Amino acid sequence: MAQRTHYRLNPRRSTGLWIVLLLLLIFGAYRYVAPLPYRAIVWKEARANAVNPYLVAAVIRVESSYRPDAVSAKGAVGLMQLIPSTAQWASQKADKRTIQPQELYNPAVNIHLGTWYLTQLLKDFNGNQVLGLAAYNAGARNVADWMAEGKLTASSTTPENIPFPETKNFVNRVLFYQKVYHALYGSFPALAAPIGRYWAGGFKLWHRIAPHA
Repeated sequence: MAQRTHYRLNPRRSTGLWIVLLLLLIFGAYRYVAPLPYRAIVWKEARANAVNPYLVAAVIRVESSYRPDAVSAKGAVGLMQLIPSTAQWASQKADKRTIQPQELYNPAVNIHLGTWYLTQLLKDFNGNQVLGLAAYNAGARNVADWMAEGKLTASSTTPENIPFPETKNFVNRVLFYQKVYHALYGSFPALAAPIGRYWAGGFKLWHRIAPHA
């Protein structure tokens, strides 16, 4: 009778394999939390406006979770949650054209105008992301008032003194996601697409079959 050959996995290799699998799992989980389905458009508009693409990606994630049909209770529309009147103003300034309201559901149009508008706000506040993001959420006039009251300064690095809870939360979340997007899409560009698609599909399947409270 032929003897069976027994193979033993090297403990060091086994540990290394589990570490790699764990890192891929964590990486995939974050990719699911921070998707980037319109990456080419985001990169194009960010480059055209000389603004950080990871900041734009983070704004979209916080504003609409990348749903182009999103509409807020206040009437903000699309991926970057643009108020139609603001979008119309931005289109006139940036492109010298009038847009139709339904165009804001188009990802390319929405990201184009939203990125341009965000860039103008950042310029208004000398590139300060805390102030620019606060203005994007609450309006530049409110930010100017808070600065006049001493609640914010031209060198503010955190949103802790923003009096509007919604705006403070918005700025905090965008700054957090900007770091996440940079880590995921800036540090591992070669792995990003295939791993992200694989794990995103797995997590979507899990959400469909897992029981919910």
